[in-house]
Parts: sequence; structure tokens; C-alpha cells
Amino acid sequence: MNLSVRAKFALVTFLIIVTVDVAAGTYLQWKLRADHEARIEAELSRYTITAQTFLELDPPPWTPQSIDPIADRLGAAMQARVTIIDRQGTMLGDSDLDLAEVLAVENHADRPEFRSAERQQCGPHRRHSATLDTDMLYCAVSVSPGANEGFVRVSMPIETLDAALARMRVILSAAALLSLVLATGVGWVVTRGFSRKVRLLMEAARAMAEGDPNRRMPVGGTDELGGLAGSFNRVAEELERTVKVLAAERDLFEAVLQSMDEAVVAVDHERQIIAVNRAASELLGISAKVRGRLLLEAVRIPELSEALDAAMRGESRSIDVKLETFGILRHLMVRATPQGESGGAVVVIHDVTEVRRLETVRRDFVANVSHELRTPVSIIQANTETLLAGALDEPVQARRFLDAVRRNAERLGQLISDLLDISRIEAGKYKIEKRAVSLASVARSVNKTVGEACRRRGVVLEIDLDQSMLVLADSGALEQVLVNLVENAVKYGPEGGTVEIAAIDQGGLVRIEVRDEGPGIAPGHRRRVFERFYRVDPGRSRGMGGTGLGLAIVKNLTEAMGGEVGVDPREPTGSVFWVRLARATRDQIEPSPGLAESSTEDYEDEDYEDDEA
Repeated sequence: MNLSVRAKFALVTFLIIVTVDVAAGTYLQWKLRADHEARIEAELSRYTITAQTFLELDPPPWTPQSIDPIADRLGAAMQARVTIIDRQGTMLGDSDLDLAEVLAVENHADRPEFRSAERQQCGPHRRHSATLDTDMLYCAVSVSPGANEGFVRVSMPIETLDAALARMRVILSAAALLSLVLATGVGWVVTRGFSRKVRLLMEAARAMAEGDPNRRMPVGGTDELGGLAGSFNRVAEELERTVKVLAAERDLFEAVLQSMDEAVVAVDHERQIIAVNRAASELLGISAKVRGRLLLEAVRIPELSEALDAAMRGESRSIDVKLETFGILRHLMVRATPQGESGGAVVVIHDVTEVRRLETVRRDFVANVSHELRTPVSIIQANTETLLAGALDEPVQARRFLDAVRRNAERLGQLISDLLDISRIEAGKYKIEKRAVSLASVARSVNKTVGEACRRRGVVLEIDLDQSMLVLADSGALEQVLVNLVENAVKYGPEGGTVEIAAIDQGGLVRIEVRDEGPGIAPGHRRRVFERFYRVDPGRSRGMGGTGLGLAIVKNLTEAMGGEVGVDPREPTGSVFWVRLARATRDQIEPSPGLAESSTEDYEDEDYEDDEA
């Protein structure tokens, strides 16, 4: 049963008053009885000594006829019962009995008060009087009036004491009832005000706990409740400031957490997820709804268990794992760190897929450049050594060796030129000035540039372009892009074949296509053909003098102009390399595009010459 503070206070007050009244009444009753009995015993002792003295002064003959009147007179004077017996126990007089009754009373020699009187002791003795049929208090002494000897006894009924105690109990009960009523009334009034103040404090505390920032407890007076209300208000103000600080720190932490590029997942001591940031949701393919679930249930990375075990032991652990999400294989670097006293852990996941790819590209680049440089350098060195060994004296052989040295020197020059071009493009040093450029004008420049290569292989270059079609591009960069694509088409296409340059209007974009009749590119190679030094057929490409950088330059230049590049298969055979650029308007047209200048720079410290025999 739930009782209010007011009811509990009233109940406790009632129990205290009842307990005090009962204890006080019991004590007073015992004390009154003890005091009354002591007073009666003292009076009995005095009365008995007085009667003894009276009987010993001038005693008459001790006969019932002479003694009984004396007993009556003494009893009336003392307002007590006076009994006189001789030494043998025969009653001679009694103030409460007439003479006839005195003569009929049995012998009193066996009464305890008379036996005590023989030993010179005056009771008192309490017992039931068979003669008067009531409880009496007795005190007896021996009397020796001349030749007569006997005893005188004074007694009083105890019922007077019981009556006095009964009256006292009535008074005490009335006083206890009155005090209970008064205390209950006063307590009701006091607890009513107290309960009202406490109720107001409870309502204010509940409102503050429910998040009401402006609610304060009423301070009514300077008593303890007023002080308590003031203390609560100060605590509420401090709590409000603390909550604001914590909210600001939480918002800052959340903003930092969500803005991080690294995936962050926090778990508690039971390995249940308690926080996930945006990067983790995107990288691991999970949502914020995974909170409360076990980490290894939400993220299927078995290697995480070992890292979490170490973190739970207070050790930081880093591991490298591979994870396939949305069909993409990713390389992840995972670090699990202990969270502190809470016993949880924080898992930070770095997506190092691009880093690993770049490391692979760097290694491949170094290996490819080394290989591409080593081959012509070795040929030049070998042919030069042969010439110096005596082949110069043989004109036919010397011319053949010198021609090989020239071809490989040109190959080295082209490789270095391409490396410089792609380096400048990737470093942002290749100046791109986008403006409206006529595709037909650029195509004419491309035709002049690749004309000799087409004649050597008997390839026909067909240009199907709208004379009025304009694109937003850099004329020099666009020409270099198309030259590289056409040269590849001529180089890998069949002799006597056809290469087409066409453009397709796609609304705000223009798709420029270079179509060839070559062997085509398998689907597995199409995504990588624009990588540096990547060759579908390495042996055939090197045999044709390719550096492996042409398509990489095409990709970088196109992206620098804000466009896209790709390759599609052509039916029945061949490939379609396409470049998509923004379409331009007439007011953006370049005044006179002319022949595009070479995108590479001339270096004064390098001079490549063709020495022919």
C-alpha cells in the first residue's frame, strides 16, 4: 500500500502519541499505586503504634465486653478497621463487627500479620479478608498492658486504592484522547501546508526532469523546504548549463564524426553497435538502424573479431582486410582502439582501395617505363658497339645499323614526349582554354597530321561532320586527342581499311566517334585501355612502335576539358572510341582555329636528328 507523506506523517504522529500515552499512563498508574500503598502503609504503621500506646496506658480488663468498644472508638477515629486479639488468637474486639459477631469469629492466631507481630515486626500484609470478603492491608503489633498480652491490628481495604486508580485511569484516558485529538488536528494543519509545498516541489522537479528548461521550484520562505527549493533551482541551473555544454559537444562530435571520410563504428562492452557515421554507412552498406546489433552480425568481416578481442583487452590492433560491397572489391585498413572505462571499442576503417591501386599503378609505371626505355637503349647500345667494332667500314651494314639507331631514338623521343605531356596534364600545367571550336576545322588539321601514316598503310580516313557543329574545348588539346585516336585506329586496323570520324548531336552534348575496322577489344580490357602502358596485346603493340601512353593522354586531356571518354565494340568487327564534350554556340566560336599547335614543348637541351646513310 502506497501512502502519501502526509498520511505517513499522520500515522507516525498517531503511533507516537498512543505509545507515549500508554507508556505515561502505565508509569503513572504504577507510580500512583506504589505511592498510595506506601502512604497507606505509613498510616497503618502510625495508627497501629497509636493504638498500641493507647491500650498500654490504662487498659481495662481484656474481655470482649470491655475491649470491643475501645476498638470501635479507635476505628472511628482512624477511619480504619481496628482488631484486638489476645495471645491465643481469640478476637476481643473489632471496629467493623458488633459484639456478637466478635464472639463468633474464628481464632486469628494463624494470621500472618500476628505471627509477624510476635517477632516485633509490623507487616504490612495484603490478603483477602474472609470476614469482610474484600482485599485488606494489615499491620499488627504486640501489646503488653500489665498482665494482659495480645495484639492490636489496624487494616484498611485496598478497594479505595483501586477506586483511586480507576479514577486516575479515566483522567489519563481523557487526557490521552484530548492530546491525540489536538495533536492530530495540529498535525493535519501542519502537514497540509508541508504536503502542499512538497507537492509543488515534486511537480516542479517532474517538469524539470521531463525537459522543461524554464521551470523552477517555488521558494516559499526561509525554512528547510525553501532552502531545498533554492538548492534544487541552483542544481537545475547548473544542470541546464551542463546539458547545453554537453549538447554543444555532442553536436560538434556528431558533426566531426559525420564529416570524416574514414568509416567509424563504436561498440559497447558487449560488442553492440552504438554509433555509425555516414562514411561507415556508405562503405559497409549499413544504416543507422543497426544500432543495438552485434558488429559482426551487421558487418560480415570475420577478421574484425581478432581486432575487437585485442581492443577489449585494452590493446589497439590494426589489420588489413578485403571486403566486397556492391560488387566492388575494396581494400580496407581497420584499426580497433579501446574506448576507455566503458569497456567498448572504436573501429576506424580506412578505404585504401585507391591507395593500393595507385601503388600498383606506380609499380607498373616504373616497371613499364624501365622496360620501354631499356629496349631501345639496348638496341642503340648494341648497334653503336657493332658500328664501332668495324661495321662502319661496310656501307650496307652500317646504314642498316644506323637506321635502327634512328628508329629507336625516335621511339625514345616519342616516349619521353608522351611522358612529359601526361605529367604536365596530371600536374595541371597543361594550359586549357575552352572556347567554341569547329569540329570540321579540327578534323581537317587531324587529316593533315595523320595523312602520311594513312598513305603508308593504305587506310582511308572518312570524315562525316556537320560543318556548323561546335564544341566547347581547347582546339590544341582536341586535335591531339583525335590524332592519338586516329593513329591508333590506323595502326591496329587492317591495311587498306577505313577509319571514320563522326559526330552525334546529343542535345547539350556532342559525341565524337573514331571508328576502326581492327580486331576489336575484349570486354575485360575496355575499362583499362586508358591506363598508362596498358596494352591489349603487348607484343603486337611494341612491334608497331606504340608507347602505351596515347590513350592515357586522350583520357586526361578529355577530362581536363570537362568531357568523357570511352570505347564500345563495333559490328561486325572493330572498335568505336568516343569523346563526349559540351556543345558550344556561335558567339563562343574561335576566330581562326587554323592548324593546332603541338601540345609538347621544345627543349633546347635535347636535339634529336635522323642520321641516314
